[in-house]
Amino acid sequence: MPVYEYKCQKCGHQFEIEQGVTDPPPRSCPSDGCHGPVARVFRPPAIMFKGKGWHVTDYGRRRSSSPPCPAGSSCAKTETCPAAAD
Repeated sequence: MPVYEYKCQKCGHQFEIEQGVTDPPPRSCPSDGCHGPVARVFRPPAIMFKGKGWHVTDYGRRRSSSPPCPAGSSCAKTETCPAAAD
């Protein structure tokens, strides 16, 4: 189950609650004597991307500078060939 973080708008107390996605959010602060309204605190996800780009540039196999012609075709001499564009 996900853990959500909340902050009391009255006393500033921050707390976390493990609750299901469909569970209702808490309505008041759990601190002794406060019971002020609470709001959910949004934090960036704990994920880090490293490298110059995405899967194709970091983990994919190296590709040649020009794409190959379709199998059995000799289109390299025509303007429609992707390899002739280089």
